Amino acid sequence: MRVVVVSGEPGWEPLLAPHEVVRHRVQDTLWVLRSGRLFALDRDQAGPVDGVLWRVGAIRPHERQRTALQIIRLSGVPCVNDPGVLLQNFDRLGMMASLRAAGLPTPPLDVVSDTQIVDRARVPLPRVLKVGNLHGGYGKAMARTDAEWVEARDMAFAAETYATIEPFFEDARDVRCLLVGDAVFAMERRGRGWRANVDTVSYRLIDPPTDLEEMTRRLAAHLGATLLAVDALETRGGWVVLESNETPGFSGFPALARAEAAGLLLRALG
Repeated sequence: MRVVVVSGEPGWEPLLAPHEVVRHRVQDTLWVLRSGRLFALDRDQAGPVDGVLWRVGAIRPHERQRTALQIIRLSGVPCVNDPGVLLQNFDRLGMMASLRAAGLPTPPLDVVSDTQIVDRARVPLPRVLKVGNLHGGYGKAMARTDAEWVEARDMAFAAETYATIEPFFEDARDVRCLLVGDAVFAMERRGRGWRANVDTVSYRLIDPPTDLEEMTRRLAAHLGATLLAVDALETRGGWVVLESNETPGFSGFPALARAEAAGLLLRALG
């Protein structure tokens, strides 16, 4: 069978053996569904698709990614993660709604539909301003003082997209909980600044905290996901879930996690 790995890290070929593995960059790939058969093509190669490993990072989701996922979903070709899951949480607001629908504790949010009206928000400090559907630490600013808030607000003005305003949690422990099939892994992270996932200076694998593991499994069951990561802060008042990632990276986690992710697709292929 022919498996397409869409973007992401190298080295999947031995994990997906004995299937033929081809790589396509999401921004260069066209998708065709013809007579029930799915095809992927770019300037270098074209061919049928029997399985998809979707490894597209969520830093700046693009509308063509949504279209590709819809075509893959319509084709019925096995895909990890499930296209329906990826589409449901394609947008950050949709992702936050999913967290709340699953009953996970999320930070209180103020939301504006356009950054041009952020200046009308009167918020207690410190606060975190998150602009649009960006991930990986991009489009985020933290303000402790009025001057910092004005600077963040003015920077966001030109974005012309939605924004959320969230509280900043002091002295909180940052933990990522990774679910792959039935297995759950956890990592504690520290960043050089206030964002632990940006300029990470230290991390260590830990036993999954019981409460956070339960929340991760609950979210996976709610979404129908077999692969996801939950980023949470352990605050004085308990766990606060900041976001989920349905195309999580494996850096820092045991090699077993990546092998298990490949196994999800292998089992779906039969």
